[in-house]
Amino acid sequence: MINKIAKSIAVSMFAAGLSGVSSASAQQQDDSYRHLFMIGGGLQVCSSFKSDQCDDTDWINSDTMRTDRYINLSEKFRIEATADRFWSAFREETRKKVAEVLELIHERVNEDIVSERVFEREFTRRATVQTYNALSDAEYAKIIDLLEVPMSSEFPEVVNLDESLSKSSTDIYRAWFESAQQNLDDGEKPVIYFSTAGHRDPYEPIDFYRSLFSQLGAEAKWLPLDKAVVTARNEGRCEELSDVQQDVLGVYQRDRVYRAYYQNQVAFCQAGEQDFDQLAEADAIFFSGPHADQIRDTLIADDNSPSELLRMTIAQVQQKKLVVGATGAATAALTARPMISNGTSAAAIKEGSVAANPPAYGCDLDNTCPVNTDPDTLTYHPFGGISLFHFASLDAHFSERGRHGRLIRLAADTSTPLSIGIDEMTAMTINLEKGDFDLLGERGAFFVENAQGAESAVAATFHYLVAGASGMIKPFGLQTAEFAEGSNIVQSEPTTNFLSDRGLIDSMRVLCGEREQMTLLNKQYRLIAQIDDSSRTASAGGECQIVNGKIGMAYQPEEEL
Repeated sequence: MINKIAKSIAVSMFAAGLSGVSSASAQQQDDSYRHLFMIGGGLQVCSSFKSDQCDDTDWINSDTMRTDRYINLSEKFRIEATADRFWSAFREETRKKVAEVLELIHERVNEDIVSERVFEREFTRRATVQTYNALSDAEYAKIIDLLEVPMSSEFPEVVNLDESLSKSSTDIYRAWFESAQQNLDDGEKPVIYFSTAGHRDPYEPIDFYRSLFSQLGAEAKWLPLDKAVVTARNEGRCEELSDVQQDVLGVYQRDRVYRAYYQNQVAFCQAGEQDFDQLAEADAIFFSGPHADQIRDTLIADDNSPSELLRMTIAQVQQKKLVVGATGAATAALTARPMISNGTSAAAIKEGSVAANPPAYGCDLDNTCPVNTDPDTLTYHPFGGISLFHFASLDAHFSERGRHGRLIRLAADTSTPLSIGIDEMTAMTINLEKGDFDLLGERGAFFVENAQGAESAVAATFHYLVAGASGMIKPFGLQTAEFAEGSNIVQSEPTTNFLSDRGLIDSMRVLCGEREQMTLLNKQYRLIAQIDDSSRTASAGGECQIVNGKIGMAYQPEEEL
């Protein structure tokens, strides 16, 4: 299949500007400088709200710290959460069942205020789990929003890096902090702005990132700009920001739950873009959140022109005055190449990709899927993300969710020469002038070149490097690679599931032995990976690193096998 199958969109002028330095000036640049710090997601840090990530919890003080989210089950809030105005007529029967379930839970716990953990436990009991399973993610989140007890700014979530169980996570965040210090003298405290524009609820992660970056030694400041603020400004509705958030982000009553942050954001909205002058003091900006499309919509207008903030950011990155970091889907948003926004490998291999807005997960349950999509559809933006990374399309949470098939399909459908998927617990740092990169953390990065597609099949040349590796990339592919020699062994049980888990990476280990080809079957899908005389391999920490491997995936129903 590989031999049969595997035989851009132009980068914006802004991204081109990043790479368009003269050879003379490029020679004067410090090769160790890194403009971008891209994390694959999945980092786990100890905090008062995430005590399960802590080695010791004696330091947590519930009298001064946020330790949970609380739900109000009193009649007033139950009526509000199931009011007609929050539910479509299409879901009328579901709304009625939810009202019955909330009343039943209230009777069962016999308390008005319960923790979110208790609420979810009660909702998923045998008598009510059928209603729970019938809800889309958006509907369940809406219920939580409308029942949520207001958060006091006097009880923030507090991070404790020293007590974190995951050393890889803390090492990556500390490396990010060092990256933010690149332009400073010893002892200077970097100013790090963090953006929550990629989150459905822009207020929920604020305390976490402020505490995290402050504990690292930075002056941490929240950037209150997101898609809802942009929309409210354009429509002159800053005073109605809560209503705009409901329409644009699908989040409810944040003005009631996070009063202080909401008022801060309304003031920012009313101030206009002159507030961006404060970013001149920033040494770094960090983006987070599971919605790459929201970050793009925050910084790029409908006509694909960059916002003033994005212009400033690109100029400062180009001048080495600003370092940009991102994690998870926010990493995918950094690209100038086609930007992935949704999809599973199974759907991508079988059905191809769609240039459309991403559907909400569970949209098939409440009839909100965009035309020609379902929750598994591979969607992308053809004009890329915010165009800070011009080398390749990007993906995150990669091997752990078996996203190899969807990235290869996107690369094939859009004729993208190079695409990169970054694993969880892994960071990739990059010099945008020369393409020099390093991999940090625990796992690895998957590079896709020369992807080709046919009906229900994809194939490509691939490389896989793990943390500790380094090299150089160009927009058309990997140029050099130095293998890692580390010993960070992945602790999870091996699997052969390559559609939604680590099956490819786990099984690929045989290619560092005497095997030159491996075949996997998963449901009605087949995967073949192989090496040849042009390939290089090296083991590190039980993983197999490969340069110039070949991979093919196909949807092949049983009658065709």
